[in-house]
Amino acid sequence: MTSEPVFDHLFLSVGAMKAGTTWLYDVMNRHPDIHFSHEKEIHYFYAQALRPGLLSDRARMRRAKGYLAFDPEVSHAQLLQKRVAWVANWLKEPVDDAWFNGLFVNRGAARWIADFSNLNALLPGTAWADIHARTRRLRVLYTLREPCDRLWSHVRFHLKMQGQSHLLDGWNTDEIFNHIQQGDYLEHTDYLAAITRLRTALPDDCLMIDFFDRIGGDPRGFVADIERFLDIAPQVVPDTIVSRVVNPSPARPMPAGLAERLEPFVAAQREGLRRMGLAPPASWG
Repeated sequence: MTSEPVFDHLFLSVGAMKAGTTWLYDVMNRHPDIHFSHEKEIHYFYAQALRPGLLSDRARMRRAKGYLAFDPEVSHAQLLQKRVAWVANWLKEPVDDAWFNGLFVNRGAARWIADFSNLNALLPGTAWADIHARTRRLRVLYTLREPCDRLWSHVRFHLKMQGQSHLLDGWNTDEIFNHIQQGDYLEHTDYLAAITRLRTALPDDCLMIDFFDRIGGDPRGFVADIERFLDIAPQVVPDTIVSRVVNPSPARPMPAGLAERLEPFVAAQREGLRRMGLAPPASWG
């Protein structure tokens, strides 16, 4: 381990994608001991290890355009000044550990800085070991959703973001299944591989694995467990926040026969999790 860690208290939520991470961000962003940058999903560690172009100069410029949007009739000058200063840090070079830390300059007294990037679930074990070595105190949360439901939600959301939701109106089950196989959907649903990478690289106390089902069945208990995981004081979360649905995929029933086509992969995930000592909820089958 390095003599002086680069990162202080670092809280990373790594997905899985479409497994409640945006809801969790909406709740945890209100805690005074957790500080998020202006960007919920920085993707720094994923870019550093696997895809540098994700945070290229041009890519950061494209994202900065959205960060600087404001309504002069309702925006507050002081808040806008902070945002402009943050965007200046976002656009700095090089994109390195100092750059990442510079995105949390408004941390104040918060103990933890937080980054919620689903792409980090794809990091190799060597990258996780390196992050751990560079961090004074690291906590990683990985939330799992029933694989078939997660896949279908991911497909709908991805096509919506690409402006291609209409494709589902014409595709049959075989075409949707082929689309899933050709994309990165299965990679994001390979919980066994992600957990193996995380467990190989991180001490047990650094990692929390839980299930999406708790957001609907026991949301306050789920949040309380995360607060204990981070060793921070419990906070009262308003009912309006706990019950809010955020970033939903477009509503559309799963096509007949798709679950059956996916079942061999889904069954392997269920059984593998049980062998790992992780009991999926009864709703998983």
